[in-house]
Amino acid sequence: MASAPLKQRLFRVLLLLLSLFPTLLHGQLLTTTALVGEDVTLSYDPELSTDLTETAVKCYTDKMLNDFVFYKDKPPLSPLDSESLLNPAYRGRTNLSAEDLKRGIISLRLYNVTRADEGNYTFVLPSLIYKIQLLIGAVSSATITPEERHDCSGLVLRCDSVGWYPRPQLSWWTDGGRLLPAVTMNPTRDPTGLYTISSTVEVESSQGAGNYSCRVHQERFNQTREAEIAIQEDQFPSCSSPYLWFAVLAIPIGASVLVVIAKKIIQIF
Repeated sequence: MASAPLKQRLFRVLLLLLSLFPTLLHGQLLTTTALVGEDVTLSYDPELSTDLTETAVKCYTDKMLNDFVFYKDKPPLSPLDSESLLNPAYRGRTNLSAEDLKRGIISLRLYNVTRADEGNYTFVLPSLIYKIQLLIGAVSSATITPEERHDCSGLVLRCDSVGWYPRPQLSWWTDGGRLLPAVTMNPTRDPTGLYTISSTVEVESSQGAGNYSCRVHQERFNQTREAEIAIQEDQFPSCSSPYLWFAVLAIPIGASVLVVIAKKIIQIF
């Protein structure tokens, strides 16, 4: 009889072959989606119509052949299987539904998902192997900050939203449903893979008071977050003409010069 380490090696070779030839997997690739921080259930009904409570169930990711998410086997391949095979990132975050097992359904609950949890999860039972693709999204709120334009002709509205995945789209709108052209659009990505997007739009004083909104949308997960700001007439900058300021300053300076000149003339005569 093959030793436990040999069984493990043979099992991993089998998984590798099945990953290279996906047509050997049972059925089509299933897809499940979740947002960062949510709990998600990776569920599959093999339609065996039998109690799977005592059935060996293994779940691993495509990242590593021994990257086990969940390991339920009777009897275990070795006394250290649960510690040596289970990825530490999943410890305490998974639960296999005993109630569903009795009905012949595999339902693995994954808690508080992160961006790193995205990928393919392969479930291995004695009679079949199937795969579920988990897609992870992240959404965030948006904020609008108003600033005065340097030329005093209106306002610059800046919208910022931090922590999206996949990359979202940003657009500006008036309360009348008119799309505004953005002046700047700057998406960036942090080391964890999350996107930050910021944009500015200019509102001329001639446009007057009104509500302006920044809309951030992520298409894959159909998620939208919106921020709105109400601009009043008195918020627009009121800058006087530079020529007027020149005149205001020039009058006292000119008067002082004339006084000095007059004194010089008096002294001469």
